[in-house]
Amino acid sequence: MTQTSSLETWDSPFFQLESDYDPIMIAAKRSHVEPIHEPTVVERRRSATTEENPLVLIALGKTGDGKSSLLNDMLGQEAFKHKRSVKSQTAEVQESSGFWAPLQPHMARKTNFGCHIRVIDTPGFGDSQLRDGQFIPAIRQKIIDVATFEGGLHCILLVFKISNSIDSIMTSIRTLSTLMEPNKAFWKNVLLVFTHADPSTINRYRSSKVALKTKVGPEIKESLGLDEELPMVFISTQKHMCSYFKGLGDCDCVHGSRYHADCRRRFYEQVWKRRNNAFHLEEGDMAQNEDEQEEEAVETQEEEELVSYPSVTEQASAAV
Repeated sequence: MTQTSSLETWDSPFFQLESDYDPIMIAAKRSHVEPIHEPTVVERRRSATTEENPLVLIALGKTGDGKSSLLNDMLGQEAFKHKRSVKSQTAEVQESSGFWAPLQPHMARKTNFGCHIRVIDTPGFGDSQLRDGQFIPAIRQKIIDVATFEGGLHCILLVFKISNSIDSIMTSIRTLSTLMEPNKAFWKNVLLVFTHADPSTINRYRSSKVALKTKVGPEIKESLGLDEELPMVFISTQKHMCSYFKGLGDCDCVHGSRYHADCRRRFYEQVWKRRNNAFHLEEGDMAQNEDEQEEEAVETQEEEELVSYPSVTEQASAAV
């Protein structure tokens, strides 16, 4: 017998679809699907989210790739500052909480589907003002605090533009790996989120999506020594603009709404899978690497001083 899909089980917020009320669909499902497990009270309580017990997510990535816009879209409000710029608009780690209704407003009568979330926005990698040395230790400390003292971190969202080069993506992957050393267990909580996947330009990025799935995914798995490829989701935070009003053809609002809803459904499902598997740390787990980083910083500073200030011999030679 075939197993029930993740969207047909009791613990998914999408288990009630329009097709569930279609007699033909109901009969077809009963003919080949195993009975749905009836959850116990303990199981329901364990999987539920509340304002006091939300899912915790942190967004990481390069400046300008859409971290703040993604989190604003999830919260349904402008909680974080965002702007198209190579200068990071987020100068410090920030956070906000709310109810994530992923299908709103793209599907009617789905406003209650979702979960409570606490999202953390971070400064971007590769800031034009070269502030990575200031930002990365703060990001690392926030992850340690949440994973150690605040109930755990359910998802690390590594955000990219869908048009980013493979080199750019791999650089961010290596940055995250270095940031979290020596811990390796966090990779099971990492999602690769590709933004700017707009339905109006989907054909332009189709080849990029194929390359990401067939080349980048396996390369990341091999380079990090992972058991599985990191999950990828594709999303657009831009509001759909009707082709009719843009003078480009017939109304495509239904298609646009379905596209946005499907992207968010896939994104939500990946986050929801990790609700009972948060990334946790014990106090002191990553202290050793912090000491090594401090030693490296001191060595780097000493090297810079040696380069900046010529030796006595060099000064004498220059005088001659």
